[in-house]
Amino acid sequence: MPEDIVFDPTDKRTLRPNAKPLAKKGDVFYPMKLPDFDAEIRLPEDASPDDPITLFTMYYTPEIIEWIVQKTNSYDRYIKDDSLPRCRGNEWYQTCPGEIYTYFAIRVYMTLYIHNEISDYWDTRDYTPDHGVTGKMCRDHFQELHMRVRLAGNEAIGPYQKASFIQHTFETNRN
Repeated sequence: MPEDIVFDPTDKRTLRPNAKPLAKKGDVFYPMKLPDFDAEIRLPEDASPDDPITLFTMYYTPEIIEWIVQKTNSYDRYIKDDSLPRCRGNEWYQTCPGEIYTYFAIRVYMTLYIHNEISDYWDTRDYTPDHGVTGKMCRDHFQELHMRVRLAGNEAIGPYQKASFIQHTFETNRN
């Protein structure tokens, strides 16, 4: 490593030039010239960079998926409405890790094959491409999961706390 390069104090994997800030301002932007260096991917010995399932499970471990299942199942979106017997929300049932894995797989697939509408992935007309998601999860259940998947459940904090509080207030006043 050259002498004029140091590790960034906020991220030890990032290198930055060891130079003092400029003392004067200017009206022209000159990008920093960085030395060329080889990128190195560090994976555990048993992980292959060509195996997407292994890479996915490195970040979404079974414990994290179980956490998402628990928070999703404990999230109260709204109380069942008997006046709307065919409402999709009335048909909700508890999810499981397999459904969450399938939901995430469909979401990743949707980033690779982009359509304007979610329902386009389940369209089976002759002139549309056949997406394999139709056999994995029905559209209505996917959309219901899409609205319900939670990482924090009902006890949202931080920037999502206000939205969670507004929804809780709305639901309380509705009853």
